[in-house]
Amino acid sequence: MLKSSGADVGRQKCSWQTIQSDERGLFSSWMQEVVRSNPGAVQGIKQFDSDEQRLLFCSSLEKVNCFMVKPVYSEKDLEAAKKLKDEGNNAFQKKWYKQAHSLYSTSMVKSPCNNDTYAYSMANRSACNYYLGEAQHCIADIDIALKSGYPPQLHYKLFERLAKSYVLLKDRPNALKAVQRAKDSLEKNRSKFDKDKYKSMREKLVKLGIVINNKDDTLLDNIELAEEEPQILTPSVSKKPHKKIPEFSNIIKVEHDEKVGRHVRAEKCVKAGDTLVVEEPLAAVLYPNRYGTNCNYCFGKLRNVIACPYCAGVGFCSVQCRDIALSTYHRYECKYENLFNGLGLSGLDRLALRIITSHPLEFFKKQRTDLNVDDVSTEFRSSYQSLFCLVGLDDKRWAEDVFARSMMALCILKVLKTTKYFHGGNDDGEVFTDDEIFIGSLILRHLSVLQFNAHEVYELLRGDKFKIKPSKNNLIALAVYPKASYFNHSCHPSIARYNIGRKMVCKALHPLAKGQEVTDNYGQVFYFKSKADRQKELGCRYWFKCGCMACIEDWNKLGSNGKPVWREKPDDGQLEFLESLYKVGADFMENGDQTQAKDNLLEAINGMYDLVHPNYDPLIRAEDKLRSCYNADGTVVYSNSVRITNPQEKRTTDDNQFPF
Repeated sequence: MLKSSGADVGRQKCSWQTIQSDERGLFSSWMQEVVRSNPGAVQGIKQFDSDEQRLLFCSSLEKVNCFMVKPVYSEKDLEAAKKLKDEGNNAFQKKWYKQAHSLYSTSMVKSPCNNDTYAYSMANRSACNYYLGEAQHCIADIDIALKSGYPPQLHYKLFERLAKSYVLLKDRPNALKAVQRAKDSLEKNRSKFDKDKYKSMREKLVKLGIVINNKDDTLLDNIELAEEEPQILTPSVSKKPHKKIPEFSNIIKVEHDEKVGRHVRAEKCVKAGDTLVVEEPLAAVLYPNRYGTNCNYCFGKLRNVIACPYCAGVGFCSVQCRDIALSTYHRYECKYENLFNGLGLSGLDRLALRIITSHPLEFFKKQRTDLNVDDVSTEFRSSYQSLFCLVGLDDKRWAEDVFARSMMALCILKVLKTTKYFHGGNDDGEVFTDDEIFIGSLILRHLSVLQFNAHEVYELLRGDKFKIKPSKNNLIALAVYPKASYFNHSCHPSIARYNIGRKMVCKALHPLAKGQEVTDNYGQVFYFKSKADRQKELGCRYWFKCGCMACIEDWNKLGSNGKPVWREKPDDGQLEFLESLYKVGADFMENGDQTQAKDNLLEAINGMYDLVHPNYDPLIRAEDKLRSCYNADGTVVYSNSVRITNPQEKRTTDDNQFPF
C-alpha cells in the first residue's frame, strides 16, 4: 500500500482494499519496485488530465516490464481424473450415489474432454443421477456422454437408462423412442457381443418396451423422482416500465441537482411492495471461493457441474452457461485465473476486467467518441455509457491512489493483451497500440467508478423450506448495475434489494409521496448502528457525510422509539390494529407463509405511514421483517435439500461443494 501523509487513514485503507484484496499478492511487490526505480513518479501522476495519459506514463516507467505475463491456471490432469473415476466406481458399487456423483463430476472437470475417462465419468454420473431420481440431469449427462466418445457398443446401455428416465418423468412416447434407439444400437454393434450376451440384452430391452407400453411401472427400479428446484419468478416493474429507462418503473425517475448529484425520486405515489427496478448486470464476477459451489456464469448452484474444456478451475450448471462464458469472457480469462489470485486482484479488479472481456473490442471502439465523463446527464445512449459516467470522485483522489489504480489498470491490460483480446495487435509486451491504451484507460475508469458503484450479489441460505428463519445472506459475487447505481444512500432506505441469480430486484419498503427521494442503503441502517459509527464507515468507504433524516435528527436505535410521533390527529385504535397486523405478519413469516406474511406486513406499513412518522419501533420492525421476506423471494439455498438415498453413505460438510 502506498501511503499518503495528506489523506484520511481510513479512506486510504478502504480504497487500497478495492485495489488489492490480498497484501501478499505480487502486484504490490511489482508496484513498489517500480516506485523505487522511478523517484517522483507517484507525485508525477497528478500532472495528467486523462486516463490514457496516465496509462502511457506508467507504461514508460523503469522496471514496469519486469512483470512478464504467463498463463497460470488449474490445468487438466488425466491421471488425477482416472483416479477420481475409479474412486467413483467404488462408491457407486456401495450405492453411495451422492459421493460417486461428486467424484465423477470432479473427474470430468479435471479430465481433458473427448477421451475415455471423460466419457465414462459422464456416463457413470448419469447412472448416479438416475438412482438419485434426478431424471433431467440423467438425460443431460447421457446426451453429453454420447457426444464425447463413449464406446458405440455400449450406447444401448445409455439409451436404456434414457428410457427409464423418461418413465420417471411420465413421458412414455420419448421412453419408447429411447427403447427403440437402444435396440437399434444393440443390433448395429451385434458383432461385438457373444451370442448369449446379445440375446440376453435384446430380451431385456423387449421386456422394457412391454412394461412401458403397459404402463406397469412396478416392474421398473423403485426410484422416487427427486423434487424439482422451484422456479423463481422474476416480477415485472410496477405499473409500466419507464420509457427511457426500461429497468425502472414509471413511478420513479432520475434527476440531478448540485447538492446530491444524480438521484431517484418518486414520479408518482409509491406504496410499500411496489417493484421499482428489475435489472440485469452489465457484468458480474463470481468470487473465487464460490467456484466449487456456483455456476461461473449464472451463479446457480452446481448440482450437476459441466466442465470447462480447457481448464480445471471453474464449473457451469449447464452446457448453455458454459457456451455463453466460452464465447465471451472465459475465452480470455480461462488460463489466467491463478495468475489473478497470485497478483492479489480484488473483486473490483476482476469486475473491471470482466466488463471488457464480456464484450468484443468493436463494442467499445464504436462508442469511443461518446465516452466523456458526464456527472450531470440522466440519459445515455447505452448501458455502458451509463456505467462510464457514474461517479468516480477523481477530484478527491490523492496521488498515491491514482498511481496505484493506474498501475493496476496497466497490470490488467498486460494480461489482457496476452490473451489475444486485441486481434491483430503486436506481440511486443513493452509497446502498446492505440486500441490497447484506449481499453487500458477504460479499465482505469472502471477501477474508479466501481469503488463506489459495484453491488454485491447474495443468495439466501435457509435452514429448511418451511421457515424463513434461521437464515443468512451468503455473499457469492460482485456485479455492476448501472441504473440501480443511481440510488443515493439513506440510513433509513426506501428500497430492499435481492438477487435472482445475477438479476437484481428492488422493492419499495415503505410508501413515498410524489417528489420524495427514493434511497438505497450502502451500509448499516440507523436502527442497528449509532450515527457516529455509520458516519465513520460511510466516510471511509464512500467518502461522504450522510445527510439523511435519520442522521439529521439522530434517530435512536431499535428499542428506543416506542412512542409514536403523530403526523396529524392521534388515532390509538387504528394504530393498535395496524400493529396487530404486523404481529400477524411476523407469525406467518416465522411459520414460512411468505405470501400471507407480506400481505399483512404491507398493509401494516402502508397504514402506519399515514398515521405516524417512521422512527417508531413497530413500524421499523415491520419494515425489517418485510426486507427478510423479500430476501426469501430471491435465490434460496436450503441446508436440508440433499436427499439421502443410503444412510451409510459418507457425507461431506458441504453437499454441493466440488473440490476444484
